[in-house]
Amino acid sequence: MEIVAIMGSPRGGGNTATLVEAVFEGARAEGAVCTRFDPARLHISDCDADRACLESAEAGCILQDDMQQIYAALRRADAWVLATPVYFWHVTAPMKRVIDRLYAFFTEEGGWRLGLEGKRRGGVIVVQADPGGDTPQRVAAYLSQVLGELNVETVGAIAEGGIGDPGDAAARADLLEKAGELGRKLATG
Repeated sequence: MEIVAIMGSPRGGGNTATLVEAVFEGARAEGAVCTRFDPARLHISDCDADRACLESAEAGCILQDDMQQIYAALRRADAWVLATPVYFWHVTAPMKRVIDRLYAFFTEEGGWRLGLEGKRRGGVIVVQADPGGDTPQRVAAYLSQVLGELNVETVGAIAEGGIGDPGDAAARADLLEKAGELGRKLATG
């Protein structure tokens, strides 16, 4: 069992990362191997809409950058986690860059989900500093939709406001437990 997380926060050790690590802790307790990618620390170009990825089932994305590592990891993974803080009412720029580049998994010749045969499980983590409103839930629904388009069933989501200052997530035993439970669920089905 392999779980891959895309951690969209520019803060490598912030609240989003804390919750991803709690997911991994729960998953590792069930024997899963876990890998985290931090797009803010990788060279990932914007999708240039050249549509070369749509030409054939073998094409894939022709942009040769660190996204190629992510494609390979997502192809072999049994479960995916998309995790982001809310920036200006949506996902962060590094997360959006990855999402746009996931378009390479589709083709126009009917071979949708290039290299993504079979069902996968997914999880979503969204945190924001503002304690009010429904933005975390709306962003989580968007990420679940992204997963669904790629044949990944969202089996759990954490969408929480009031998590902005360093250490806020670590101070919330209820969130850490929820994240650990998500990891166990991803690892065991």
